[in-house]
Amino acid sequence: MGPAAKRRKVASKVEEVTFDAADRQQFLTGFRKRKQQRIKHAQEIAEQKAREIKREERKRIREERTAEFQRALEEHKQQLKRLKEEEDSDEDNSSSGSEDEGDQEWEGFEEPPAVDYEAEYIDEDKYTTVTVEEMDPSREGLLRSVGNESDEEGEEQTETKPAPDTNSNPAGDKTKKKKTDNKPKKKKKKFRYETKEERKLTRVKERAAKSRKAQARRDRS
Repeated sequence: MGPAAKRRKVASKVEEVTFDAADRQQFLTGFRKRKQQRIKHAQEIAEQKAREIKREERKRIREERTAEFQRALEEHKQQLKRLKEEEDSDEDNSSSGSEDEGDQEWEGFEEPPAVDYEAEYIDEDKYTTVTVEEMDPSREGLLRSVGNESDEEGEEQTETKPAPDTNSNPAGDKTKKKKTDNKPKKKKKKFRYETKEERKLTRVKERAAKSRKAQARRDRS
């Protein structure tokens, strides 16, 4: 015998398909409306994500600023601490230095080294000695320097005086010596500071002379 034949399932047939007219009309005409709703929903989600991102960004900025402020505060505290330590060390050094200075007696200002020296310049026909001394600005020092200069000039004159000629006439030398002895000796002019009134009078005279010269030039022109 052959194989038995398979039985097929017989599906029940739908006799009639019915639709709700209102729902069918809304489905057929609501494509744009549903599209706009999807767009609006997507925009809302995007805005919500943007708000979350901004919130996270502000939070991160606040944390960075707080950390930076704390770091600056710590650095400021360290600087204050270091300055305080330096001040304490300076005070200790100054106190120790003042104690040492108190133990030592003040001996006044140190005098600068003297600048007095002599330099010789030798030539074939001349021999010159130059003396450099420290200047004394006082009145006595100036008077002393003027006197020394006059003495040096006298010494130079005596050094440069020619030697007496033994072959010349001694009688003539005696007469010359008598003539020079009869001449009056010149007095040394003493150095003197002008008073305030004398300086003022001198300035007035100089101004008057300048004004007269200027007036004369204007008259000539």
